[in-house]
Amino acid sequence: MQKLIEITEHPHLQVSSNILKYEKPDYVYIPIPKNSTLLIKKDAVLSIGTPIINHNGTPITSPISGKVVSIRKMHHLNIITDFIEIMNDFEERKVINPTIKRNIHNIKKEVLDKLLKMNFMLDLNNQKTIILNCIDDDPYTFTENFYLFLNYEGYLELLDKLAKIYNFSRIIICVKSSNSENINKLMECLGMYPNIILNIVPNLYFLGNDKILLNHLNIPEKEALVIKASKFYHISNLLLRNRQITNKLITISGSCVKNPSIVRVKLGTKIKDVLDNFIKYESSNCEYIINSIMEGKNVSIEDLVITEDLQSLLIVPKKDIPPEEKCLNCGECLNICPVGINPILLKNATYKKLVEEKCLKCGLCSYICPTYINFNKYMEDNNE
Repeated sequence: MQKLIEITEHPHLQVSSNILKYEKPDYVYIPIPKNSTLLIKKDAVLSIGTPIINHNGTPITSPISGKVVSIRKMHHLNIITDFIEIMNDFEERKVINPTIKRNIHNIKKEVLDKLLKMNFMLDLNNQKTIILNCIDDDPYTFTENFYLFLNYEGYLELLDKLAKIYNFSRIIICVKSSNSENINKLMECLGMYPNIILNIVPNLYFLGNDKILLNHLNIPEKEALVIKASKFYHISNLLLRNRQITNKLITISGSCVKNPSIVRVKLGTKIKDVLDNFIKYESSNCEYIINSIMEGKNVSIEDLVITEDLQSLLIVPKKDIPPEEKCLNCGECLNICPVGINPILLKNATYKKLVEEKCLKCGLCSYICPTYINFNKYMEDNNE
């Protein structure tokens, strides 16, 4: 069992349950992955759901209706790459998938298998345990929690239906002990779904990581499939409502934000547009961190695009971080590492290469270090 710690939550941070919506941006920007094929050209007219990129056999579709304007450099998760720029025409035309006439109740299993594999790289055959991971690790972030809060009835319906189709032996919904609203909602409904179990996990950092969560539950990786609540939102939207992947929730919070909020946005929206329209925050002497105080990266918000892997933007005061001091060889970083890596040895290129796939980039080693050594920098990709 890993040694995990509790990260103190900000005492004055409270996100409203009223979801803000920014789903009609003037432009969206869709990243072009490496080794992918463009399916459209400049000035092409698109509908919502039009395939625009083929990435390893998986189509990436347009989240809006509009026209292709250009290819331009933008960045997401602090990585600069090429993006397709699409201008919104606000007509909301949609490509309807004829495979799903109404909802999951009309789909044959072989069609369902194909949809899950093509859109989500999921194979539910021969799976015995499904775990719905609704855990946010960062004390400023509530994205996974809110996906469950807003969609729990549909999640339960779909999980129950999938269990009957694929013969799951058990389904576990994991929620943090601090998320009392979700716990209460699920407790009221779970009597109708005897094959679904609620597991209330302690408020410990990095249980939101799939591998760490499975270890905490004492379930071998090969015996269970973990699905994030955010990913299950897109699955349920497709199977229950025949809706394409066009939007997502993000948390915008931090001690420099006066109105911490959950915002529903179109994929490909510039984060600066959301901030300018909805968020009141201190813009001077602050820094912007994506996804996590512990493991996230400081970013510039200019030309930062909201992609599927962006869960939160945290705006916090700039801190005068004490300079790194000489290592004391105290062993705290080694003791706290969930996967047994020795962070002190990461300076060695040979050792780094041996462990870089094993490292979870959780940031615990830097967090615990009494001499302020930033171990995270040793794991950064110099090519990014």
